[in-house]
Amino acid sequence: MISTFLFYTVVASSVLFYGIGINRTVFIQKRLPGIVMTCFKALFSSAATTMLSYMLSNAILVPLHLEELFPLMTLFIFILFSQLVEIFVGIGLNKVSAEFVIPLLSSILGLSESFSIGSAVLISCSSIISFYLLTGIFYAVQDRVSFYTTKKGLNMYYVLLLCLAILIITITGLNASWLYVSLEGGF
Repeated sequence: MISTFLFYTVVASSVLFYGIGINRTVFIQKRLPGIVMTCFKALFSSAATTMLSYMLSNAILVPLHLEELFPLMTLFIFILFSQLVEIFVGIGLNKVSAEFVIPLLSSILGLSESFSIGSAVLISCSSIISFYLLTGIFYAVQDRVSFYTTKKGLNMYYVLLLCLAILIITITGLNASWLYVSLEGGF
């Protein structure tokens, strides 16, 4: 479980290598309480969507040989849970399009790359955590770059792309096989 979490959070981050939410990173709120609240909303809605979608997919779609329809079913279930979360938790938060895109794509990723319900939820939650970690790194780089440039001098999309390029080169340059061997009790 730890190796799966680390794999989808750091080594094969869904944000960096699948592109989930890259263009939404710039639009996330800068206030820490807002970021934490949207992260919890995304984690809850994605975990609930992934669990219910996994169960319904195995109970309905697999026996009927309609596995290709799981993204559509996941979308409908996600809309249901997203509205429920918005009713109970979303009061006072601004609507951000990243709240819709990232949990939905993370749920679909978790369902398509999992072998059990636990791994599906873990993969989808790891993808969301990966996105919010990247958001923190992006704002740290943005604040650091703001010391050296004017407001009109460097567009934040370029800072994001530079940050992403450095992270991807760093992650792909590391050989993570030692991590899996040590977590599995090898050597």
